[in-house]
Amino acid sequence: MPITTTRLIAPVAVLAALPLLVWCQRPPEPAPSPAPAPTPAPTVVIDSTLNRAALLAALSEAGSALADGRDRDAALSGRTVSVRLPFGCGGSVSPHDATVSGLPRLIRSPDGGLTLTVTPEDLKARIAASGVAPAAAAALDQWDAIEGFWIARPWSGLDACPAPAVVAPDHAATAASPEAKVEQGGSEPAKTTEAPSSTVSTLPERTAGLAAVTEADSSRLGRRQGQAYAHVIRGERGIAPAPAPGGYALRLEGRLTTFADGKAVKCAQKNAESRPVCVAALRLDRLAFEDGATGALLSEWRPR
Repeated sequence: MPITTTRLIAPVAVLAALPLLVWCQRPPEPAPSPAPAPTPAPTVVIDSTLNRAALLAALSEAGSALADGRDRDAALSGRTVSVRLPFGCGGSVSPHDATVSGLPRLIRSPDGGLTLTVTPEDLKARIAASGVAPAAAAALDQWDAIEGFWIARPWSGLDACPAPAVVAPDHAATAASPEAKVEQGGSEPAKTTEAPSSTVSTLPERTAGLAAVTEADSSRLGRRQGQAYAHVIRGERGIAPAPAPGGYALRLEGRLTTFADGKAVKCAQKNAESRPVCVAALRLDRLAFEDGATGALLSEWRPR
């Protein structure tokens, strides 16, 4: 082969192999990115604890079912309960000898101190005395005690003292007052002594509540046997304490259980024109007195 031909073939071979070398030196193609996984739906966590408003809704629904003659199958057994019951609102103090079973009260003691107290109502004795059927009476034997705590103002789900009502001034009474007549240039009438107006006390409605049940074969540790829960507030240096501006609150915590019929709520109705009385069976784990405005713990008991 001539020399010139050999010299031409070598460069041509190099040029022919150049694209192959360039391709070998190219970076590898990136792998296709996987398709994005579908975004999972957000997990909604439902709090199973019943507060005052939720418990009242359940009691109201049970009462409506009884009044309407409907069957009711609400799954309430096992639900936890944390109910706050305000009392002593606006500084209202009950007389020392005033006792309303099942309702918390603020009482002024003879020595000037304040006592927060609640005496559970003996519902077992009340039911037995109402002349229930023998089957129902026998069902009461499963409980050693049924202590009732009533929810005052059951039409309201508010778990704090309500805002004080604003009373509009009576312009007619103001115009007829002796001071107004003097300012208008009239003569001041002779002062007469009037008997103080009597205050009509209204018994709180007791149609919704909790029945703290204790099994007949359960431990007797922590039993109070119907005794009142009480917390005493004493003044300093002989000065009588003033009620808290925001009142106080009774806290009840526990877990719902069932009565003999398998229902967590038991209702009774006197007649078609009366509101049903409904109570929920509760295994009481904690009872406490709190400051109504701040929620600060004042005292507590754990029956179990």
